[in-house]
Amino acid sequence: MNLGQLIKLERQRQNIKQEALASGICVPSYLSRIENGLVIPSEEIRHHILARLNIPVDSSNINHNQNMIVKFKLQFKQVLNSRDKKLAKQLLLDIQLYNEEHPLGEERLTLLLWEARLMLMLPEVLEIQRSIAILGDFKKEMTIEQLFYLYTIQGISAYQDNLFSQASQFFKEVFQLIKGYRMDDWEMAELYYISGLSLLSESRYILAIDYVKEAISYFNQEILIERSIECLIILGIAQKNSGALKEALATFERARDINLKIESLEYNGMIEHNLGSCFSLQKDSPQALQHFFYSLETKHSPDDQVVTILSILKEYHKNGDLQNALEWLQKGQEISEHLSISKKDLYTNHFSVYGAILLEKKELITIFKKALDYFGSKQDYKHCMIYCHVLAKRLAETKQYKQASIYYDLGFQFHLKRSKVSSWEELS
Repeated sequence: MNLGQLIKLERQRQNIKQEALASGICVPSYLSRIENGLVIPSEEIRHHILARLNIPVDSSNINHNQNMIVKFKLQFKQVLNSRDKKLAKQLLLDIQLYNEEHPLGEERLTLLLWEARLMLMLPEVLEIQRSIAILGDFKKEMTIEQLFYLYTIQGISAYQDNLFSQASQFFKEVFQLIKGYRMDDWEMAELYYISGLSLLSESRYILAIDYVKEAISYFNQEILIERSIECLIILGIAQKNSGALKEALATFERARDINLKIESLEYNGMIEHNLGSCFSLQKDSPQALQHFFYSLETKHSPDDQVVTILSILKEYHKNGDLQNALEWLQKGQEISEHLSISKKDLYTNHFSVYGAILLEKKELITIFKKALDYFGSKQDYKHCMIYCHVLAKRLAETKQYKQASIYYDLGFQFHLKRSKVSSWEELS
């Protein structure tokens, strides 16, 4: 990056408008030309601009330690491979300190991209969206490697916001970007892993399976056992959702065996939950509930517990056990009050739908419409389709046939969206 681009980057990071930075130094249009690399400012103007940005005037003369950049990259690799949040937090602080001391460093853009990636691992870090937006303004100045980081960051951010289709589009752009360009194996493994997660959320199971297997290959080779277990869980979910229940059960049991060997408690809840889900699909309700209860015993945070509580509610409701379904609905509604911001709206809407059904609320359509608006905004067309069908069926049962036909049709429209086609003729 040249001086003008670095000035623009720092101005945006400090949320300073061009007019404010230029005031008393030069006209805003001249500052714009500096930032766009069209003119080289005089020493005097350069001095005043840097001073207003609180950048030491002699910072451009500071020797930039290339060994430090190499060290940061090795630590960055270690953090991504281990997903250790303590290490991530320390590395983030170290990079931020280095950037403060070297505000005009040649590797500043790369370091800011690493900062943003680390921030996504730390939920307590605020203003990550603003940082990503600022970095996005510098796409034209980025190398292929920097664009790799940017698109990956944008994809992860979209995924964390439950915008799965948008996330997959970013990851698709990454793969197109690096055709013919060699990224390090650990960077590709991480890309395959997060892309697999995103594809799984979009119900694109075959490609998700292929990507996760690529990630497992690397993690097994590097003996990153916990990452391998994570991938086995994702692989099992993709197999389960694509109807390969026998393979899914074998994958989850393999994950459980490895987890037992390393005496880890971290993945017990997820593994038991998914074993329960497999038995539920096999219509073995006693076994399903047993595994769901095992899962719940090992989970401690509301964010982890809520998905299993919802599954238990579904199992009882599916079996016509309305008394137990009502009991678990109440538990779900209670725990929803303690969920993180990213989970609260999601599960509140799920439990609202079940509440409307179980409690036979008069505001049935209103409650369902609110849920459909939410899931539609998140591009979660699977649940839009399911809940449209549920509502339509309930309306038909109460002889509200006109309303029922509306929601049967709307459910089909969501099915088309989920299938990424515009007409029924395109459905395979």
